[in-house]
Amino acid sequence: MRKIVSVIVAAPLALALAACGETTPAEQATPEPVAADVPVNLPTIPVNSLTTIEYAGTYSKDMGDGTTSHITLNSQDDTYQYDAGDGKVISGKYKRMDDGSRIELADFGGKPAIFAVGTGAIYRMDSADTPLTDVKEVNMYSRDPDAAQALKADTAETKDSAEK
Repeated sequence: MRKIVSVIVAAPLALALAACGETTPAEQATPEPVAADVPVNLPTIPVNSLTTIEYAGTYSKDMGDGTTSHITLNSQDDTYQYDAGDGKVISGKYKRMDDGSRIELADFGGKPAIFAVGTGAIYRMDSADTPLTDVKEVNMYSRDPDAAQALKADTAETKDSAEK
C-alpha cells in the first residue's frame, strides 16, 4: 500500500516538474536605433588666438589611408613645414589673417590653405570667409606635445646662441 501511495504522490510531482521544463519562445527583441552621427563638441577658437595662445609646434592628422600628415608652425618667424606623409616636405612662410585667429599657408599641396588656430589643434577651413564657429573634426590637426616642447627648447637655444 505504501508503494501505491508513493506512486500516487510522486506521479503528480513528476508531471509538475516535467511541465516546468517546457519553454515558451520569448518575444523577439527589437533593436533600438543608434544615432550614427554623435555631435562632437570641439573647442571654440579663441579671439586673437595668434597672440593669446602658444601655438608653435607640430600638428598631426591621420589621413585614413595609413599615412599621417604633419604641419609644423614656428611663431617666431611665421614659417611652416608641411609633410603630407609621402616624403615630400613643403616649407614656406605663413600669413597671419586680419582676424588674428587664422593663418594662410601659401603652398599646401599645391594651393593655399586657411587654418584656424585653436588651443591644442589647428583646423583647416573651407575658405577665408568660413566662420570660426564652423570648425570640423574631420579637418582637425592635433598638436603633438612632444614636438611642441622640442621646438620650444630649440627656439630657446637659438635665442641663447644669438645673444652670446
